[in-house]
Amino acid sequence: MNSGVSKTRVCRSRIKISKALQEELLDAIASTDTELPQNPRDQSPVTPSQSTKRRLTTSGIDPLPAKRTRLEQTDAHQSGIQDQKAGQIVKPAPKHPPQQSYASFLKDLVDPAPWIHPSHPEPVHAFVFEWLESVGSDREAHCRSDSHLHRSDSSPVPRQSTRSAPDMPSTRDADGYAVPVPPTPSSAGSRSRRPSPGNNSVVSGASSPSSGVRHLNYRQNNLRSNGMEIQRYNTPLPDAVSGHINSMLRAQRDSPELSSDELRRAMDGVCYLADGCNEDDVARFLDRTILPDTKVDPTYGLDTGLASSSNSLMSQPLVPAIPGAHHRVSQPKPDRLYGYSGDGREAFTDAQFVAHGMIHPQYVDYPIATQGLRFPFFVVEFKAAGGTGGDLWVAANQCAGASAACVNAADQLNVALREHQSVHRVDNLSYSIAVENNTAQMYVSWKEENLRHYMRRVDAFLLSSPEHFKNFRKQVRNILDWGKDKRLKQIGDALDTILEENRKQAAERAKTREMPMEPSLEQRKDSRHRPALAEPACLLGGTVTHGDH
Repeated sequence: MNSGVSKTRVCRSRIKISKALQEELLDAIASTDTELPQNPRDQSPVTPSQSTKRRLTTSGIDPLPAKRTRLEQTDAHQSGIQDQKAGQIVKPAPKHPPQQSYASFLKDLVDPAPWIHPSHPEPVHAFVFEWLESVGSDREAHCRSDSHLHRSDSSPVPRQSTRSAPDMPSTRDADGYAVPVPPTPSSAGSRSRRPSPGNNSVVSGASSPSSGVRHLNYRQNNLRSNGMEIQRYNTPLPDAVSGHINSMLRAQRDSPELSSDELRRAMDGVCYLADGCNEDDVARFLDRTILPDTKVDPTYGLDTGLASSSNSLMSQPLVPAIPGAHHRVSQPKPDRLYGYSGDGREAFTDAQFVAHGMIHPQYVDYPIATQGLRFPFFVVEFKAAGGTGGDLWVAANQCAGASAACVNAADQLNVALREHQSVHRVDNLSYSIAVENNTAQMYVSWKEENLRHYMRRVDAFLLSSPEHFKNFRKQVRNILDWGKDKRLKQIGDALDTILEENRKQAAERAKTREMPMEPSLEQRKDSRHRPALAEPACLLGGTVTHGDH
């Protein structure tokens, strides 16, 4: 005996009896000598045992929206019998009339018709299918890993799929059974589709800024198609970038390092993070030990012109974008971003603030990276090992977009300086850190003459190593010192040059627009009554005289 459970597309369980089982059941019925109870349709209305259920036609009721299973008759030699009641109906009868009612009952079990009690509007067999649905839902909940419980695209079957199936277009065959109509291409295309893993197109407004950076092909599809590249660690650096790293990033410091007690407490904090942490825990630990707070720190505070922002979207015009690229760079939202304050006058003078709007022909606020932060140069992305926010590979992708935006802000100053034939230049590079509770990676980003952006790792630190931890802290402080001293002076000089050149150009344009003074009204009237000069005689000897106009 074979039996199977098949699921429709909407995950509704159905009983399917094999043909062999059908034949065995019919043969067993034919061999019995006991008279079986009559079908409710064939009982007399006055018999006490008459069932109150009556058989309705299927013309007004759609029994089931899914496929219907019909019991095939095993005997090809059937004879018709005539119903003696009102509304006579000619129906095919099996070879053994006494067993007709039980065979019909079996058929109704497999292909249930809606027997409706007068006092109950719902079909009698409804509870059977509800029980089957509950069994199917329970099996689905415990066997979701099985391949037959998943769709063809390997996506899990949602729980709501066990509800009633939607109405499907159908036609009826010669016997009155519903036959589903195959879906048309238009109807099939209207169904929702789950994006394939290879589709890395960015949906506007539908995803978080960091959702694309987790994609396996983000570096190939999004970064490279927009002129950006994360180089390998063994790729040679340009001479200018390499010289900047050696002279600034790895320079020795005169300021005091961490004391022995401070270093011991820092190592205890690293061990505490190893027991389990999230990104916020990592950020709080680094704020206490490595990263200064620009709001209160006396060395790197607002009085020095530095400022920082946290979890703020960077200005979209700063993000590299090549027209026609099929993928775009995710709008950066760094966990920590260092730049210059735009609120006070510690970083720039009033005249330099005016020059901010002159460095780009279309965007007057081009150097503004986030609210209150201008010309950024240092990016920090926090992660937690074993957390859900991604790993250092994802953090490097985030650093690439944010660092390129920092480079663009400074590089636009160099573009404006070249237009004014100035020899002043600003270091068009920036630094970034991808850090978690175990490891920190230092990156440098720059822009070359081919207008492409590059980023490469220049160092890595094991936070549980005291020497690595001290070296990591030293390089972070060196970057901040470079930002508040040398780089800020370069930007200030560039802004002064751009402002002065724009004033000169404005004066030149004003001179070229100066025109001779127009004659007064009396002079114009006087010229109208002035006699015209005599014209020379023409070749024919005549003279030409002109009267008043």
